Amino acid sequence: MLNIFLGYACNFSCSYCLQELDAPDAVRRRHPIEPFVERVVPFVREKGIKRIDYWGGEPLLYWREISAIHTAFERAGLAFDFVRITTNGSLLAPDFIGPMNDWSFYVVVSDHGEFGQPAWDMVRRLKRSSISFLFTAENPVIWPLFEKLDRLEAEYGRPFWPYAHWVRTTRGCAPRYWFTPESLDRHVEHLWELARMRLAGHRHASLFFDGHLDEWRRGLARAAAPVEPLCHSASHLSVDLTGNRYACHHSVKRGFRTGHLFDETGPRDQIEKAALDHAWRWMKSAECQACPVRSWCRGNCHLSQTHELDCRLAREKHRVLAWLDEQENGALARNQIKVP
Repeated sequence: MLNIFLGYACNFSCSYCLQELDAPDAVRRRHPIEPFVERVVPFVREKGIKRIDYWGGEPLLYWREISAIHTAFERAGLAFDFVRITTNGSLLAPDFIGPMNDWSFYVVVSDHGEFGQPAWDMVRRLKRSSISFLFTAENPVIWPLFEKLDRLEAEYGRPFWPYAHWVRTTRGCAPRYWFTPESLDRHVEHLWELARMRLAGHRHASLFFDGHLDEWRRGLARAAAPVEPLCHSASHLSVDLTGNRYACHHSVKRGFRTGHLFDETGPRDQIEKAALDHAWRWMKSAECQACPVRSWCRGNCHLSQTHELDCRLAREKHRVLAWLDEQENGALARNQIKVP
């Protein structure tokens, strides 16, 4: 996966944002796109990269850059298995819909509630999309999204697909959204309820788990291979439009720069070495190295300020996913996957 960070500009100001928007060295200005395109096209071809992710800020504010990069990929005859763009959807317009459909972009539309709504009449025109919900301490249950999907499907006469993410307690996220032991208890009960609903045939609950089950299975299948951090690995490259590489696509700060995409010699100075060490800080702990599901969770977010709760949530999610997999496929019994 090549994560291409376009810039911090956004037309929303969500208080649970993963990014540290007050970072003094945040990348806010537009970079000339041509030098990046000239180097990234042969790099992608040489490395055989098949998955691309476009990130902001709000990516649609950078449509000129996205279009330039992806047009260059297309002209070079490069084909991808998966191309994703994550947007708040408020700026969607016909000029964007056509190219995204033509390029088979998978569009994750984030529903930000009180902070702003997607342009639903445009969202309905997307061929490949899902509506994303963020679990937080204030929103530990997904019912509001399910209710919204029902209304959208009734209004537009087409299905909509749910997805969900879990809050990351970065410095850009207000503490009121961080999970506490009590709110996490409620959330875990909710996950078990959703799992039972999936087995009972509830469509939204079933679709909610599909992507997470696939990711969980792929992660456990890597157990025998060397495990790298969640957001920084040979298969997870996060870069800005100058080619600088970072420990996470959500924190494009000088202090988290780990090298350069087109220079594989590794960290170039002590700051970059420290950033790489930071990315590995959970993975190198004795607890993580002894965990049977580390190949799936891969240490979680190295920027998190609530790592103990993150670990607990990962173990609880693993129990739910393992139980579902056993019920549906019997894989737990066949493969002797331990549930910690």
